[in-house]
Order: sequence, then C-alpha cells, then structure tokens
Amino acid sequence: MIKKINLQKIKFSVVILVILSAMSINTFSAPKEVKKLEWKQISLEPDLDGDGIKDKIDVDYAVEGNNVHLKFTPYVFNEKAKFTRGKSVEKTITKTEFEAKFDTFIKGFIAEYPKKGGAASAQKPKTQTSKPEKKQETQPVKEIKTNETDKKPVSQKKNKDDSKGNQKNSQAVGNNKPAETPKQSNMEKAQDSVIEKKQNESKEKEPKETAKAPKNINSIKGQYSYVKEFNTQRPKNLTFDFQYDKHSPKEMDEFVFVKTAASIRKEPNSNAKSIKSAAYSHKYKTTGIVKTNSGNKSDEWYELFFDNQVGYIPKSAVEKREFDWNDMMAKVDKTNKFIREAVSANKKIYVLDDYVPLGGGESGKRDKFGNRANQSEFGYTDKSFKDYINIPDRTIMVVEDENDKYVKVKIDAYDNGTYYLKPSTKRYLKDAGITGEITRFIYVDRASQDEIVIEKSGSGWNVVTSSFVTTGKDAGNSFATPYGTFLIAYSKPVMSYTGSGSNAVVGDARYAVRFSGGGYMHGIPSLFEPKNTREQRKAATAKKIGTYPESHKCIRHYDDQIKFIYDWLGNSTPGDSEGLRVPSVPTVMLVK
Repeated sequence: MIKKINLQKIKFSVVILVILSAMSINTFSAPKEVKKLEWKQISLEPDLDGDGIKDKIDVDYAVEGNNVHLKFTPYVFNEKAKFTRGKSVEKTITKTEFEAKFDTFIKGFIAEYPKKGGAASAQKPKTQTSKPEKKQETQPVKEIKTNETDKKPVSQKKNKDDSKGNQKNSQAVGNNKPAETPKQSNMEKAQDSVIEKKQNESKEKEPKETAKAPKNINSIKGQYSYVKEFNTQRPKNLTFDFQYDKHSPKEMDEFVFVKTAASIRKEPNSNAKSIKSAAYSHKYKTTGIVKTNSGNKSDEWYELFFDNQVGYIPKSAVEKREFDWNDMMAKVDKTNKFIREAVSANKKIYVLDDYVPLGGGESGKRDKFGNRANQSEFGYTDKSFKDYINIPDRTIMVVEDENDKYVKVKIDAYDNGTYYLKPSTKRYLKDAGITGEITRFIYVDRASQDEIVIEKSGSGWNVVTSSFVTTGKDAGNSFATPYGTFLIAYSKPVMSYTGSGSNAVVGDARYAVRFSGGGYMHGIPSLFEPKNTREQRKAATAKKIGTYPESHKCIRHYDDQIKFIYDWLGNSTPGDSEGLRVPSVPTVMLVK
C-alpha cells in the first residue's frame, strides 16, 4: 500500500480557503463582478534531482467554485549554493478529488523529475485496494515556545544515514561495519522525501527507558597504585538518551589518543607481553597513570581498559583527552545565568554581526583568549582605547552604557567582563532575538577534538549526540576555531569555498552551520578536481577527524553526523531565497 504523503499543511490550508470561499458566496441571484483568484503558497522540500540535498517545490493554489487551481514550480539547489528555477506545471483538481489526486500527482512529479547521473525512474507505484479504515481524530499540534526554561522542542528521529569514508571512532569501542542500506529507486527516494514512515505501533507503546548518568564509569582498576586516578563524576542533571550515536564513544569520558604507534602491554614495563598494537589515532579509555613495575622507576604508563581487559601503554606515546561533561555544564549554567540577569533587568541581548562572505580582514595578533582579529571587532579594556581583546562575530553581549564617546558592553564568554567599543562599532550590534534561557547548546573542545550536543529535558539536560571533530589550525592562511560563546546564525545544504588568493569556487562541503564569521560546522570538504579521486580524498580527510586541528577555521564532521545536526537544528525560515535555515530555536555554540 502506498504510504500517505505528509501534506497536512497544504490540505488544511486549502480546506480553510474552500470554507471561506463558500461563506463569501452571495445567496442572491443578482449578478456580481468577477473577482480575481486569491492565490496562496506553501513549499515542499523534497530531493528532486536525487543528489541527497533538499530542493524545493513552491505550490501556488487558489479555489474557484468546485475547482482547486494549482501551480507547481521546482527549484533545484545547485553546486553554487543557489536555487535554479525549473519549468512550472499547472493543474486543476476538483474539491471532491483533491486529496487522492494531489497525492498521486506530487509523487509522480518528484519521481519523474530529471535526476543527476541519469533519467528519472519510470517505475510506477503499485496500488493496492483495501477496506476503508476508520478515520481517527487528529490531535492539534502543540505550539513550541522558544527560549523558555524547561521547554523541549520536538526531537528529530534517530538518524541512521551512513557516510562514505567514515571511520569507527575508537578501536576500543569496536570495529563492526554498519549494515549496508539497499539501493532505492528514484520513486522510492521521492516517496521517502515526502511520505511519513509508519511507526511500529507496539514499539511506540513501549515505555521509553530514561538513560541515567552512571556515578562512575571508570570503575575498572588494575593491580598497580595510581600516580593519578581518573574517576571524574558525570553531572547529576545530565542524561544520555542519544538520538544519534553512530560516532558517539560510550564510556570514554577520559581517554588517550595514540600519537605514536606502540604496544599495549600486560604490565607497565617494556619487557611485558604485548597484548595489542595501538596504531596512530586509535583511542582508548584510561583509568589512570601508574609507575612502571621494573627498570627506571620514574617511567609512567597509562592504564587502559579495552576488550574487557586492562593494559598499559607508555605515557610518551599518547595524549590524554576527555569528553568534559562538567566543564560543558558549567558553561551552560554560566551562559543562562548571564541571560536570566539581562532579561530580568530588561536589557536587550545583542549579537555581534560582523561577517562579509569572502571577506575576513586582518589576522592581527592573538589576544589573551587566543583569538585573532579576523572577522572580529576590538573590545577595549578601558576608555583609553589602548589594550583590547578581539570579539569574534556572533558573540552575544548586553549594552551596559553608551554615549557619543563609547559603547560599554558586558560579555559573558570573556571573564564576564566589561569592554568598550568605539561608537562606529555599534552598527554591528543586532538584536539576538533571545528572550529567555537557551535550551540547546553545542559544545566543542578544541584540545580533545570532540563535540557534544545537548538540549533541555525537563529540569535537566540530555545528550542528543556526540562525536570527534576537526577544528581550525592557526597557521598561514588558516585560523584557529575562535574561543567563545556564539549564537548560531543559520545552516545551508552546501558550503562552497574558494581557492587561496582567488574568489573562484574550487570545492565544497555538505550541511554547513555558520557559528562565527566564515567559521562553519560542516561535512567532509573536498576540491572538485580531479573528479575521479574525489571520494578517495574525502575518505582520507575523514580518517583525520579526531586527531589534530587542521581546518582553516571551520569544524569538520563526518557527513552523516553533521546531517543529523543540520536536521536537529530545524528551520524557522522556510522558503528563504538563498536556502538559509535559521534554527527553530536560538542555539548557542560553546567553544572551549
């Protein structure tokens, strides 16, 4: 049986329009002037050309008597990150046949649209006659309020997309390959893009188990006394009910990153039996540091736990890293306290909006927080305008005082300090649209090359997903990912980038989320040429995720990981002419 298309908004709007039209009919037989049709529009976001990126169809409709006039205009998102308009198709459907014929037509329109790499599928959906089902009452959709404490937006369903070139994030976690997804016809892809998938009713009825934070996940210990033990407790108000966990290491709160290939041994000495070879970039859970049990007594070894056994690796071969849940929650609480105080004092919250595509300005010297002047403004420490910090684009702040000589602002991220802006800088301060506590955060740890995504859940918080990432490198024409607290600007399906010293577009990356200046979260970047090696080059770049900073400023993700975040952020600006998607609720990035 063909699944029903999720077109409730369109049908509801058309029904309302029909009712209003009926109410306006003059019951008298006197002749009336012919009125122009009142057209309205709703947009769909299917993948028209089969490239895995959302396109759109503008559906214009108007009611005339017993007929519903429709015009379908396709827009395909091209390689230059712009919408290309296709040929419009007009159709008229009677009111009585609207539901059935509209569904059939839109499925066929999408299925027959020319696909990249070949013609559209000629396969037609099979129909099946069944007994009419009893109609169920539709529950009204509850309005989601943003910026309110204890309000949780509707979560995205668990995403199971795969990404070519993605690597398992830890040898200690496991190395099982995900099951391959069977190939779909163009018709099936078209249906999947607009048809609601039926849920297994029995699973929906099952009570959902709440994932609680364990008191201490580093409870495994070896027989040697610790020089330093790792047993950090997770925050009590944080749960771990992941919505997407393909790249989320489990029970790896504190781990080591292998920077030099070495053997993991049964005892903490170089003569002990080797039980595993640890290659570069492998990651293992660590429970502490111990002294060697032979030879040079000053030698230190990390105690590791993997494959249900304990082992030891030389301290010189690895780097200690972590998923810092506690620092994240401290920053979340600090940011929301700053916002609460501003709102209670009736102070508007501003965001620095200082970004010009393909711009960037000078690099300048690093300030005390490590940020350069690129796509930033100077925040002076006093009225003399001498010493300053670099305030990056998308930083949130409040105005404490202003006159014709300066604008005094308070910035939570930078020691909760006050800074002075020159009056000319005031034009870059825009209303952030924040009227209450932030309910969604993305936390990035540059030292550990990892990321955590959380959202408000009742009176606490829940981890939606986590992953390793690659942040920016401060060298040459590249910049370190800036430190601070940034309000996410928007996301878009594709981010194109230019070559060094040129404005010519030479490559792109999928699912880009802009957080500061030209800094985006995005998928695996790659140059267009040479075409025949592009997938291999993307796979090589993906292998470097979670190792060391390497990007030009952005934060690289596995393609499927950023696709989940892109969908999770939502879209409060559908139909934007440039395809930009402002998050459904204000979302803040915290960069450590």
